[in-house]
Amino acid sequence: IQSSTSLHIIFNTNYTPPGFFVRLIASLGKHRKCMKGSFHRNCITLFFGNVSIGKLDQITVSESLTNISVSVTRQVERVNYSFSSAVKEIHSILVESIEKVKQWFPYITTQLAFVCTEERCRSFPDHYVVIEP
Repeated sequence: IQSSTSLHIIFNTNYTPPGFFVRLIASLGKHRKCMKGSFHRNCITLFFGNVSIGKLDQITVSESLTNISVSVTRQVERVNYSFSSAVKEIHSILVESIEKVKQWFPYITTQLAFVCTEERCRSFPDHYVVIEP
């Protein structure tokens, strides 16, 4: 099993705007390589890849009060398509989807970030390492 570190979408409002999560899932779901998976109250699993050859990666999108997290998992190695390449392609689709959704929320700004896990920061509250666009 291969798994990516969760990428977080954080907001200038310090909370996830109502409706952003649902619109993001709808936008991701419209992409030709994304297929329906399982749905839970605040967590959606989509499948990414080529269903005709049975080679799919799992995208998990979870909503919390302050952010949306996205992770990618691969259960079985795919020949001719590295996990790194899949994650980069999913990242690109995610950025595109975020931009589409932001048109509904002109008052917000978003950033993509990882939770800081540096040893010297363990005594501080959780905080993020922001990825520059």
